[in-house]
Amino acid sequence: MNTVIDSSLSTRIHRIYSELASMGSLEPSQRVNHLFSELVSISMSRSRGEADEVLGDPAVSAIREGLWRVCSRGEYELERHWARRIAAADDPAAELRSFPYAANYDKLTRLELSGLRGARDELPRRVLFIGSGPLPFTSILLAERLGLPVSNIDVDEEACADARSLARRLGLSDRLSFACADALACSDLSEFDCVFLAALVGMNRREKSRLLHHLHGVMRPGALLLVRSSQRLRTLLYPEVDIQGMAPFEPLLEIHPHDEVINSVIIAERPGHDRIAG
Repeated sequence: MNTVIDSSLSTRIHRIYSELASMGSLEPSQRVNHLFSELVSISMSRSRGEADEVLGDPAVSAIREGLWRVCSRGEYELERHWARRIAAADDPAAELRSFPYAANYDKLTRLELSGLRGARDELPRRVLFIGSGPLPFTSILLAERLGLPVSNIDVDEEACADARSLARRLGLSDRLSFACADALACSDLSEFDCVFLAALVGMNRREKSRLLHHLHGVMRPGALLLVRSSQRLRTLLYPEVDIQGMAPFEPLLEIHPHDEVINSVIIAERPGHDRIAG
């Protein structure tokens, strides 16, 4: 019975991927929204045994990185659409709350803050978010609720421009800053108490490992790194980061939600007493 179910799931996953990958644009539309909703539903609704069987299917394994890249494109287009919609609204704060994944981001951010409180006696005072995108929802929540100054970097200039416009409309320009940059080009991040790493920054283990080693060289000893990961069939949407593969960082805790929140969270410390590179 499981073999039949898993085969059907594998077929559905491959069909969804093939259709999304063939689309010229992944801007929000009825069909695009339906396909991503179907993929999200699959990622959240299965047992460990079914997940192992599906993820072990060679046909699914062959498209995993392609799925992440499709999800990255789709997430970017959704965020860009909503960032511009919110910025143009008469009441941008109310429009922000109507974003389809607002509740998910709210729960994820609360979870991350709880994790940070568990790792340290106090929350970080200076935060950097790498891969913030056009709609930096987490950074907005940190700025609004905690009054934290949050620096954001993204490799896409258009995403940064949209995020700046949104921050202005929300009255958060004094707490949110944005720079178009590649994290691998950042030479000194010693001012930050905590660095957030978005789930889709680094599409495979090699890219993630290279980024972790670079961040280790430019963050100050004792600073925290918060990495968004995934587990089970949620790895169809986002790459999984192995907590045992966090070197040269020292892992402190790992959190796996079991509700509608997709991302897992790993919090690690930049150990050592050597000076910042550069």
